[in-house]
Amino acid sequence: MPSGNFDEPIAPTPPQDVPALPFRSPADYYCAPLTEVRPIFPKWVPIGCGSASAVILVLLFAGGAMLTGPRLARFMDFVLGTSLGELRGMYAPTITATQKQRFDAEVKRMREGLRTDKVSAQNIQPFLRAMQAAIADKKVTSDELEKLTKTAHDATVKGKRSG
Repeated sequence: MPSGNFDEPIAPTPPQDVPALPFRSPADYYCAPLTEVRPIFPKWVPIGCGSASAVILVLLFAGGAMLTGPRLARFMDFVLGTSLGELRGMYAPTITATQKQRFDAEVKRMREGLRTDKVSAQNIQPFLRAMQAAIADKKVTSDELEKLTKTAHDATVKGKRSG
């Protein structure tokens, strides 16, 4: 222990014997010469992962190109068909048969317009948002069904005017 005298030279304390760790610490790994460092992954791993990611990107771009124009409308029609089955199971008991019939007729007209390219996929966005809001609580009320019916009608009307 130093005495506190500034004229006295400071002698370093001798290092204590530290037991060797059963594994190589990161500091030892990065300080070691490259000849002693064994790679964690084989050499083909970066090449294989890079190639796989390039293939996935090409497939995503090709899929996006395939889903433009009328194909996107047909895909949206398919998505609507599957979603409507779930939506019908969430009807509240207060919904009348007349409301159900009007809704089904408007949706059928909208889906037919999608299939025949009279309604664009862009025009059904308000309907999709309204449907998402309606099924968020797993129950579709009478007011929500009326709003869905109106947005489906509006999408069909917009599609016929622009087409």
